[in-house]
Amino acid sequence: MWITHSFIGTTRDGTRCLFFLLFEDYIEAQTQFARELDLELERFARNLGDQGAVVRPFTGDIESARKSVLDKGWTEKQKRELYKTPSILMIGVDFDEFDPQQHQWMLLHLGSKQHEGAAGAYRFRKALEAIAQAVNDLGADPFDVAHDVQYEVTAADAVKVLEAKPGAFGFSIDLVQAGTLLRNFYQRRRDV
Repeated sequence: MWITHSFIGTTRDGTRCLFFLLFEDYIEAQTQFARELDLELERFARNLGDQGAVVRPFTGDIESARKSVLDKGWTEKQKRELYKTPSILMIGVDFDEFDPQQHQWMLLHLGSKQHEGAAGAYRFRKALEAIAQAVNDLGADPFDVAHDVQYEVTAADAVKVLEAKPGAFGFSIDLVQAGTLLRNFYQRRRDV
């Protein structure tokens, strides 16, 4: 795992994919979540071996590193997705060469788990392991696997909407979680 002051100049150096951690400096919950996520990211980087690299900014350089991502040629819709932090941006070219309108990329949103602390970070382990395995399998398309994993993470959020509880009706509905899930689902349907 590379920790850097800037994403600018980051090269693949023979790897298949680069993974950039995106979060916001001024949101304490994200900063804490990022610290807890570091162990999972280290495991992910180790599993990637020589085929991928995880890049995260130093704490004091979070905003400038994030700005270098936002300065790329994103559409307004894509930029709105980038503002949903924390997340991991996956690309298959050198950072300076990367153009989101020409190159393949994927964004794995981690935000729905940030308030669950270390347990939330741990829940991404299987998803990150699946992506690492695909990156190491030269016959697989790691972007296809990453997209599938993103939808699995979203499905796990759907399970949290309904929760069995003793009571008159035997279950409860988390309306905030349901609203967030429906909004994200609707947004994805519009993107297709």
